[in-house]
Amino acid sequence: MQTKNEFECFNDISLRGKYKLLRQFKGIKLKQISAIVGVSVPMLSMYENEIVNLSRDKEEKYRTSIIKISNQTIKNLYPMKEVSNIE
Repeated sequence: MQTKNEFECFNDISLRGKYKLLRQFKGIKLKQISAIVGVSVPMLSMYENEIVNLSRDKEEKYRTSIIKISNQTIKNLYPMKEVSNIE
């Protein structure tokens, strides 16, 4: 009997699913990617969930932006107000 290791579950995930996981891991919001790709947030959501397809050039922009954008770049492009005390 062969046992599965923890990472074999990633073999079953589609390429879109892997990019979605990477995007989420990096903390990139759909809104941020949609501005780069030039499509709406709902369209990107449907793309990631394999409901619709994007044109080849938009799909390439989606993938390269997720790979190239670092966490620091995201913070510089979309600065968020830090809250030190929540009342």
